[in-house]
Amino acid sequence: MVGVAATPAHAESVRDMQWHLEAMHADEMWKVSTGKGITVAVIDSGVDDSLVDLKGQVLDGKDYSEQRGDEHTDIEGHGTSIAALIAATGARGTVQGSYGLAPDAKILPIRMRYATEDYGQVDNKAEFSRVLTRAIRYAADTDAQIINISMGSSNAPGRKNVGTPELASAVQYAIGKGN
Repeated sequence: MVGVAATPAHAESVRDMQWHLEAMHADEMWKVSTGKGITVAVIDSGVDDSLVDLKGQVLDGKDYSEQRGDEHTDIEGHGTSIAALIAATGARGTVQGSYGLAPDAKILPIRMRYATEDYGQVDNKAEFSRVLTRAIRYAADTDAQIINISMGSSNAPGRKNVGTPELASAVQYAIGKGN
């Protein structure tokens, strides 16, 4: 007995794989706003501004990492992915281009320290909190109307080395400034 396996379904284009566009009703949303005039601060691993779908969307920001490069260098790729979800323009075309929910928004990249920096030399969780506190305050003091943080850390067992009053104060500062 010979069986024929069905060919697995696959997306025909990058756009077909972008489930978030349909889930958020992007085509309807874009009739009202495409993010024009909005700047989103992305506090993350950096944003690679050479990605074609992000060309012209990424501003100069701030780098809190001691790794090679600057805020436009993304060693992990996470910050660039988040920026693309927000502001990718589809510049690579209808088959390969990726689209963000706000393709006319600008991205202000703020690169955080990587978890491996100064490993064993500092309390990495406390340092994460200190740097995130500075990054949030920096973002709040810019023209960014939105601050995106798609990263986090938890307190070490028995310690409050991440959930600090300083970090909570920075969040309140940003909220107070309307971010």
